[in-house]
Amino acid sequence: MYDFSKEIFKFHDQHITLTRGQQNDMRSRREANLKRIKAGLEELGKPSVAETINQGGYAQKTMTQPPEANEDSRYDIDMGVVFDKDDSVGPKSTRRWVRDAIARKAVNMKNDPELKKKCVRVVYANGYQCDFPVFRRELSGQSFSYEISTGEEWEKSDPRAINKWFEDEISNKSPDNGGRYQLRRIARMLKYFCKVHAHRRNRKFPAGLVATALAVEAYKAEDGRDDLSFRETLRYLSTRSEHNPVFANGLIISDEKDADRIRRLADEAREVVEHLDGLNGNATESDARRAWRKVFRHSFFVETVSSELASLTAAERAERMQASVNARQTDGNAGRPWCH
Repeated sequence: MYDFSKEIFKFHDQHITLTRGQQNDMRSRREANLKRIKAGLEELGKPSVAETINQGGYAQKTMTQPPEANEDSRYDIDMGVVFDKDDSVGPKSTRRWVRDAIARKAVNMKNDPELKKKCVRVVYANGYQCDFPVFRRELSGQSFSYEISTGEEWEKSDPRAINKWFEDEISNKSPDNGGRYQLRRIARMLKYFCKVHAHRRNRKFPAGLVATALAVEAYKAEDGRDDLSFRETLRYLSTRSEHNPVFANGLIISDEKDADRIRRLADEAREVVEHLDGLNGNATESDARRAWRKVFRHSFFVETVSSELASLTAAERAERMQASVNARQTDGNAGRPWCH
């Protein structure tokens, strides 16, 4: 396969993973919501929050930027809200405390906070969504045991176990280290891929933890070759049955609604793998750019005058242009302005 790994790595860093500014923004949003919940509970005369637990892509560092064609799509933040067991009431009533606390203090919401089966969901007008799973805890020996509010029941759940499972998977399976694990990049790439094609087809694809767990299941390590690793990950998914459950930390996390989403992912993966398989043999950089644009549907892969030029800063481009002008004035080589 044509080695396009440097460009894929660059695309990941520039257009898939969150920028430092976006990461800081997510952090400030999380803190703002926590303050709102605490203040709202106090005004309502309800028990205070015992602790909060980061969950989902925020905790696992797999959040992604929105697709180029859908810049206004939502960022998701998951934050578990934990009460001491003696302070909690029924599971639905405890979730309702959180919903009412947010409704009392939050501003710029697109809709009123929604009471879901396993969380309270808030969608803000400026495009981000927060899910707040509600837990209760009880001291058991030297540590706490946790239960999640789901429907009308409290169910045993370890809110930190999934985060640890994922961290163990990426450190054990990735060939690289130093804090930049390939599997984490592949998980981000798959989540971004799902977002891109969900928007393009106006259909739901796997998201959140299901997408992350699918990346872990399908991952094919290729040292130094994120392009090859992602192709082979997609190849596995292209043949995966939508009827097989998705596991994370030994637990089934998929349900009936995920079957159609997984099937759409398999169909899309099958199509783009055919394009990427065309890069075997005597493929060129132009071929690679066309194929990978089919994968991610991004203008990053539009062929420019040269890939070297595309990687230059504005100042470096200006310097290169001036050097070209000087060269033309010297040798009359006006027909090849970027030959130098």
